[in-house]
Parts: sequence; structure tokens; C-alpha cells
Amino acid sequence: MFHLASSLYTQYTKREQYNILILGLDNAGKTTFLEHIKLLYASPGGTEKAGNSDIDTKIALKSKRILPTVGQNTTTVKFEVSEGSNLSSSYNNINLKFWDLGGQQSLRSMWSRYYRSCHGIVFVIDSTDTARFQECYDTLMEITHNPSWSEDDDTHNVNVPILMMANKQDLPEAVDLVSLKTGVFIQLVSELEATDSKLLPVSVLENQGLRESLEWLITRLVYNKSNKMPEYK
Repeated sequence: MFHLASSLYTQYTKREQYNILILGLDNAGKTTFLEHIKLLYASPGGTEKAGNSDIDTKIALKSKRILPTVGQNTTTVKFEVSEGSNLSSSYNNINLKFWDLGGQQSLRSMWSRYYRSCHGIVFVIDSTDTARFQECYDTLMEITHNPSWSEDDDTHNVNVPILMMANKQDLPEAVDLVSLKTGVFIQLVSELEATDSKLLPVSVLENQGLRESLEWLITRLVYNKSNKMPEYK
């Protein structure tokens, strides 16, 4: 009886876990995004967030020395619906595991090793670095058409939602969202039309648009559950 009760309790208290890859070119803000997520949300074993307010998280983040990722950084957080959100409280029973992978050209070849294990992608774009917009486009196309997504030799299309974040929107030289969608990324929007994807403006450093972007992604992860089942932890 004890073992049955223990088993039922464990099953009842398990949380859905979705694995998310953080990808993008080097210096786009991927690791800064991961560090801010760690401040905004509590860890699975914790009850409190590292930051008590959005102002606290910005101050804490700016005091950190963030180095370029060589290899990978990982963290797992308990998702929490923000105040004023339209999301149901049922989303609070979800863990998100993030893999921040190095964006240097020499490191991108290892990304595909993680595709089959992930449930979603966050692709971070430096919206001030116009000289590398074409490289961003080419990299996204390589991701979405990589053969690692499927065992079917005839189908190499991505089967998880993609959140594209136009980062550094707080800077005066940043290209705004409308200009991005109608400029160099107009072809990208067309290419990803059949993919569950969205391009949103954010400032990772200033915590602008992060919660809203993540809430869009988590609704798509849950929607895609029949195609890509979550893990249970």
C-alpha cells in the first residue's frame, strides 16, 4: 500500500518539462538571455526567484560578467505565469530546461546533435548588427532544413516552434520589427510561413518583452505536445 501511495504521489507531483535550445550568432545576447531567465524564474528545487522585481533583475544582470559560451550552458526553471497574463494557471505546472549553445561559426556544427531532444528553439538576433542579417537568415535556414529533425529521408523540416527574438531594441541603432520583417527578413517570414514561428522585439538586458515572448513560446510548446511529448520530472 505504501509503495502504491508513493507511486501515485510521485506521478501526481511530476511536472511537464520542455527542452529549449537557445541559438543564434555569437554576440547576439544568448547567454545574457539565459542569465536573465535564471533571475526571473525559480529553479525546480527552489521557491523564490533570484530577483524580486524587474528592476532588481536588470540591476543584477548588469553587475554580472557574462563571457561568450564555448560549448554549452544549461539551466532549468519553473515557469510562472506573470501578473496580468491571459494564460491559465495550469501553465505553472511546467519546467523549462534551456540549453545555451555557442554561436561561433566553429561551434554551430554541434547544434544538430540536440535537435531531436528539444521541444522548441529560441533564436536570438542582434537587431543592431545589420552586416550579419544575411548570416542570421542563412543560419536559420540551415536549422529548419537540417536532416536531423526527422528519420524520414524525404522530410527535413523543423517540427518544433521557433521564437525569434530581435534583441537590443533598447539601442538607438536597432532595426525595428517592421523594418526587419519587410527588409532582409521578408524572405525568412515567407520561408517559415508553414512553421510555428514568431519574430518578436526584445531587449534582453533591459527585460523588455522577455515574459511576453516566453509566454508565446510556452503556449506553442503545449499546443505541439501531440507531435513532441514533454518529459516528466
